[in-house]
Amino acid sequence: MSSTMSAPTFGISQPISMDFPNKKDLLLNKSLTETLKSFNCFEPSEETSQRVKVLNKLNFLVKKWIHLLTITRIPMDVDAGGKLIAFGSYRLGVHSSGSDIDTLVLAPRHVTRLDFILENFTAFVPIMTFKYSGIDIDLLFARLDMPTVPDNIDLSDDNILKNLDPESVRSLNGCRVAEQLLKQVPNQSTFCETLRAVKLWAKNHGIYSNAIGFFGGIAWAILVARTCQLYPNAAPSKLIQKVFFVFSTWNWPSPVILKHMENRFDMQNLSQLVWDPRRNYADRLHLMPIITPSFPEQNSTHNVSRSTLQVIQNEMKEAFKICEHVQKGKATWKDLLEETNFFCKYRHLIAVSINAEKEKEDTDFAGFFESRIRQLVQLLERNSQVQIAQVNTRKFKAPFSPGKSQWFIGLEFIQAAKNLDLTEEIKRFKKIIGNQAKEKIGTVQIDAAYVKKSKLITYISAAELKRGKFMKKDTSPEKENANRKRPTTTQSGDDVKKPRTAFNSIGSVQTTF
Repeated sequence: MSSTMSAPTFGISQPISMDFPNKKDLLLNKSLTETLKSFNCFEPSEETSQRVKVLNKLNFLVKKWIHLLTITRIPMDVDAGGKLIAFGSYRLGVHSSGSDIDTLVLAPRHVTRLDFILENFTAFVPIMTFKYSGIDIDLLFARLDMPTVPDNIDLSDDNILKNLDPESVRSLNGCRVAEQLLKQVPNQSTFCETLRAVKLWAKNHGIYSNAIGFFGGIAWAILVARTCQLYPNAAPSKLIQKVFFVFSTWNWPSPVILKHMENRFDMQNLSQLVWDPRRNYADRLHLMPIITPSFPEQNSTHNVSRSTLQVIQNEMKEAFKICEHVQKGKATWKDLLEETNFFCKYRHLIAVSINAEKEKEDTDFAGFFESRIRQLVQLLERNSQVQIAQVNTRKFKAPFSPGKSQWFIGLEFIQAAKNLDLTEEIKRFKKIIGNQAKEKIGTVQIDAAYVKKSKLITYISAAELKRGKFMKKDTSPEKENANRKRPTTTQSGDDVKKPRTAFNSIGSVQTTF
């Protein structure tokens, strides 16, 4: 028997480096933890205890509800079980103070989704989003094809998906992905601290939103997990730098995959959902595919567009530079993680707003509308003179108008842009929204207008305009050459003028439905 045992290999390839942390890495890791604490990334022990109590209470109520339904439908004395499971950032151990908990109700076959929707507990209202004992809860439902749901149910078993309706399969996906993520990394605590830092960075740099076209929590978790596989012994202080190095130089659209995908010929209906560009034409159009590790394996970033791809890559390249400076002692983790100012990056913007007669209508419609703003970005990208269209992931409330919500899209144009008119793109977007929102109740007015940077103060407060760190302008040789080609001021004797855009033709285009 050999005296040396080979370390287990994680992922689909061999590691890049097996190096262990040195003294410098450990010191940087200590300062990283302190910086994360200063950003309130860790919740106090009292809040942790409260979350555990809430989950236990909700689990009890779920079991009680299923038991009451069981005794009315099955004459025999049967313990049908049932279970409430937490997933998402809470399951991965990277949640912060005040964050919600993603949960899933697992029910046996005789409990239907309609039961879930119609049932009304005194202390537990089974709606998608609610607050219970001070904790925000997002609740999903899955009906399993089994007579009882035991407490020790293994959700990683693919056979649990057999004979399920599509809604239940999608609901189970979050739990199954979270479990697989933790199984696919060599060190869970290292993975969690790295992910915690990367998520904070992404949120503070405005690139954390699956709905708007950036990466959501699952996508960032997969990128960190893949980096952990490539550098299995590294400390978080080193892994953060490697995340930005690996994926700022990644050969997109080559997919990011944590484990080999297996064919499940016994579940052909679900196999059709597996991401496979060889078979599915739509999958070939994905720009930055990041594949979930549980069956059916799917792309978690199908909303990424040409603009968001470029923004994400630029942010990662800049983050890698800062990490290099941190390693050399020329910068701190705060320089990497602090919030940046969105408005300093763009001279031209589009303000998109919804104005409801009642504040409740605004609340109900805002989520639907926000998830479709990326469709406007895609329309703007089709214009050959638009180089980047980036949505600010933050929603703004209009001053003195509680029923009005606003989003801002920063625009960057090609070198020779002139006589640019985006009226048709705006009109087409609002027509799409009108068709998709036919069943929405109430009167909601959509407004889209071009806004110069100097006029933003009429839309949002000065405090919001100044929020976050103002990033330095790009001084790369390429940018310097571009600036020489298009001067921003008229030199003495020069009559060179900047290209002008016909944005005022957009004006304020409104739609009411």
